[in-house]
Amino acid sequence: MKRNGFVEILGGGAKGRPRLVKLTPKGRLAVGSGGLPVLGEIPAGPLAATLAEPVEIMEDENLLSWRAGDFLLRVKGDSMIGDGILPGDYALLRPDIHCDQGEIAAVHARDDYEGTLKHVFVEKDQVRLKASNPEYDDIIVSSHEWRGVAGVFRGLVRRANRS
Repeated sequence: MKRNGFVEILGGGAKGRPRLVKLTPKGRLAVGSGGLPVLGEIPAGPLAATLAEPVEIMEDENLLSWRAGDFLLRVKGDSMIGDGILPGDYALLRPDIHCDQGEIAAVHARDDYEGTLKHVFVEKDQVRLKASNPEYDDIIVSSHEWRGVAGVFRGLVRRANRS
């Protein structure tokens, strides 16, 4: 996808794996013509490396109400099970929109752009990331470590066969 100009790979990770994939204008155009890119996995647990190489395109445009530019991340972990988001589900995320207090979003923090899927609460000098599974503590990110929202949660795809 990078070689064909559909995505730009930003940042770097261990063993040379990219951490952040961004759709190019060409990629956004392609997405609008059918299919949603699955850009990797997002932890639903502690902050961790995210957004690996694009892995596939989901082509059934009738799955969800989506817009050009939306993307999917496969969920790892069980911190969002209280919202019905299970490990192996695909979170539909919308970039470039405002994240309201308490909304679920894929977010980035720290210098290496670790990410997670959580409820987002922007507070005075910090951002509180809250799981919906009571087994998990809130993650507090200082304002200087906060890197932003990659996409606001807009839907869920759950496959019957979760391999």
